[in-house]
Amino acid sequence: MAKKQKRLTQRERAERAAIKKQLQADGILPPDKPRLNRGKFARETWEAFEAFYTSEPIRAELSLIKAIGFMVGPDMKKVTPEEVGVFKLLKLAVEYDAFLKKLETEGRTTYNYGELIDKVILPITNL
Repeated sequence: MAKKQKRLTQRERAERAAIKKQLQADGILPPDKPRLNRGKFARETWEAFEAFYTSEPIRAELSLIKAIGFMVGPDMKKVTPEEVGVFKLLKLAVEYDAFLKKLETEGRTTYNYGELIDKVILPITNL
């Protein structure tokens, strides 16, 4: 069994931080990246895609399909949490289509949000 690694002391942490800063100043290590503001990123991305979709809907749909293909595929060796999110999106699309087909066979054209959430969204988002 592998030995558990000993925690660094305050002095060792400070030494490592100083060495890292020096290596960054020398140009050996790249500078630290600023943290991503997820909320801002989400809003800006949504607005940009909405503008794209409004101006060129067919091209936007094709670009979206291609972008999904860039992130995931059928023969992936390792699946990251981000890729699981993309796969959930694909599953939502398939289940939503099945839900609409079921409504068609029942002769219905409308549904309420509770029905959609219970039968399509929650089963997938709770995976």
